[in-house]
Amino acid sequence: MTVLSMLARPVWPLALLVLMVCPVKALADPPKVLVSIAPLHSLVAQVMDGVAEPELVYEASQSPHSSAMTPRQLKAIVEADLLFWIGPELEISLARLLPRLSADAQAFELHDFDAGMALLPMRDTLFTPSGTDHDHDHGDLDPHIWLSLNNARVFVDFVATRLSEFDPDHRDHYQRNADQAGLRLDALASQLDEKLNTSRSTPYIVFHDGFQYFEHDQNLNGLGALVLNPDIPPGPRTIARLRDLAAPLERVCLFREPQYSERWLLPLVDGVETATLGAIDPLGQLSESGTGLYADMMLRLADDLAACLGET
Repeated sequence: MTVLSMLARPVWPLALLVLMVCPVKALADPPKVLVSIAPLHSLVAQVMDGVAEPELVYEASQSPHSSAMTPRQLKAIVEADLLFWIGPELEISLARLLPRLSADAQAFELHDFDAGMALLPMRDTLFTPSGTDHDHDHGDLDPHIWLSLNNARVFVDFVATRLSEFDPDHRDHYQRNADQAGLRLDALASQLDEKLNTSRSTPYIVFHDGFQYFEHDQNLNGLGALVLNPDIPPGPRTIARLRDLAAPLERVCLFREPQYSERWLLPLVDGVETATLGAIDPLGQLSESGTGLYADMMLRLADDLAACLGET
């Protein structure tokens, strides 16, 4: 056989032999990731985009403070490899079910990823005596950390690191996604600043103090919160005190979250001519879950605030 005839023969048998001897390494299956609330889920989904989709625990109609778990949620907890959540300060019913996680699963809560975050203490409500014990609700730390863009950046980096450790085959993918998420947060900061640049001096009151981090980030003029436990409506004494507080003000906005009844706050608005009732959604309950929820939620917050605070 000549050299030319040997070169002319098909090479696929040799290639097949190489593949049989040295098979291509298959990528490991990505972990089953569970995330408690929609804002955190959106950030995790951004890091995992193109690899897998994390599962969300709490649906839009549920409150992480008090809602009971459904069979679907129980199944997701049992099957999860990784869980990202805030902790018992916020997701009370989820905290009770943590023993259902498998022995090999890992659960990461606030104090696992708070290094580098600006953490704020829980505040007393407007009419709560100073030093009141918060143990029945959130504890001493305000858990609504996702409403700070800097905290969101820290969380994204933490998620990328933990996912890379658990799933090293996709390490580069996770890191690229985290870098892109950071750029989107930078752009979001500029958008929020522009939307709120004429709304920072108008005073406002929130029904439930779940908004402090956004208030600090955007330098807003919040006066305080009406109730500590959002599942208990304000009584007549609280409403009377609020009327006294709002009466001297030229204008004040009162904000409720979408899951809490408007009728609880109407007595204040009806009794104070300078008060306006608005709605804010710090849990993203009005946004579609997924990678885009976080930005949509934050921009919606800014728009809803500006709609009331910017009124003349």
